[in-house]
Amino acid sequence: MTLTVSLNRVGLVRATEILHQAHNDAARRHQTEPQIVTVALDRPSAPARTDRAAASPGQPRVVDLQV
Repeated sequence: MTLTVSLNRVGLVRATEILHQAHNDAARRHQTEPQIVTVALDRPSAPARTDRAAASPGQPRVVDLQV
């Protein structure tokens, strides 16, 4: 099962990197129309939070972006 998370949960620097990478990939493919893409997130290097919103360590996380 895959967990879709908010882009805000990855931090400002990582979110900027993800957005730039998605825009660059779309530009390389010469895509001019806006579309929704799903980007897989890397596992966090810090220990997961103990609240209910934290994903389990084995659960893949993705974020949906409009590019």
